[in-house]
Amino acid sequence: MGEVLSHLTTNYPHLRLLVEAHTARDHPNFEQLYVVGPHDAHLLPLHTHMVLTLGGDGTVLHVSHLFSEGECPPVLCFSMGSLGFLLPFHIDSMPVAFEQALNGPVSVLNRARLACTPYHANGELLERCGDVSEDGWQVMNEVTLHRGRHPHLTIVDAFYDDQHLTEAVADGLLLSTPTGSTAYSLSAGGPISHPEADALLLTPIAPRSLSFRTVILPGQGEVRLQISDRARSPAELSIDGREVCELHKNESVVIRKSEWPMPCIERPGGGTGWVRDISSLLHFNVGFVNKSIKKGHV
Repeated sequence: MGEVLSHLTTNYPHLRLLVEAHTARDHPNFEQLYVVGPHDAHLLPLHTHMVLTLGGDGTVLHVSHLFSEGECPPVLCFSMGSLGFLLPFHIDSMPVAFEQALNGPVSVLNRARLACTPYHANGELLERCGDVSEDGWQVMNEVTLHRGRHPHLTIVDAFYDDQHLTEAVADGLLLSTPTGSTAYSLSAGGPISHPEADALLLTPIAPRSLSFRTVILPGQGEVRLQISDRARSPAELSIDGREVCELHKNESVVIRKSEWPMPCIERPGGGTGWVRDISSLLHFNVGFVNKSIKKGHV
C-alpha cells in the first residue's frame, strides 16, 4: 500500500486521494490523504471518480458496501497475490493499468447489484435491521437467509413478482447475482453464470427435498423471501456475508435488481476475461487425467 500511495502522490500530485481511516493511520507520512469516515457514504458518489482496491475479492465487496447510497464509480481491482474472480490486474501492473484507466480508453464491465429491503409482517420497514430505506442495501454477490445457530430447518416462502414460487425447507435460501454465481451459490450447488447475464439465481442451501435445484429468474422481476408462519425459529439475514439481523415469522426481505451496478475496469484486449478465468481459476470441466498417460508414458 505504501508503494502505491508513493507512486500516486509522486506522479499524480493533482489528484485528491480518499482513503479509509485505518489506511491513513498506517501511513502517517502521506499528509495529503483525505480520510473517509463511516458516516460519509452519502458523499462518496459525489466526490469519487475512480476506486482502487488492493487485496482479494472481499475488497470489491467492501467497495460495494461503501457505495450503498448512490452510483458507484469505475473500480480498478488489483490482486496482491491471491486468486480472485473479481481481480483482473496484478499489483505489479499498477503503474501501467492506472495510467491507462485514467486516460483511457478502457473496457468496463457493469456488474449488476441487487437492492435488498427487509419488512415487518405489516409491510413497514424493519428498522431493527439497522439503517435501511426503501432504496435498500446494495448487494454485489448474494442475499442469504440461513437457520444459523438454530437447530431446526428454516421454512421460507419464495415469491416472484408476488406469485408464490415455492416453499423452501432447508438450512437456508440465497438469491445471487450472476457475479455471485461463483461464490456462495456455487458452493451450494448452483450453476455458473456469465456476469453480463440479466438473471437472478435462487439457490437452496442443503434442502430437505432432493428435487430442489437452483431456479434462474429474469433479472427485471422482484423476489420476496418470507419466513413462513410454520417456521420453528427465525432466520439470519446476511448480505455479501455480513450478518444484518434475524427475520421472524411473516417478516420478509424484498430483492430486486439495483439501478446502480458496479462498473469494473477490465484488462485491455476486449472481452471480460470470464472464459479465461473459469478455466484458470475454477478449472472448469478439467478431467482427471493421469499425468503419466498425458505425457505419453504407460
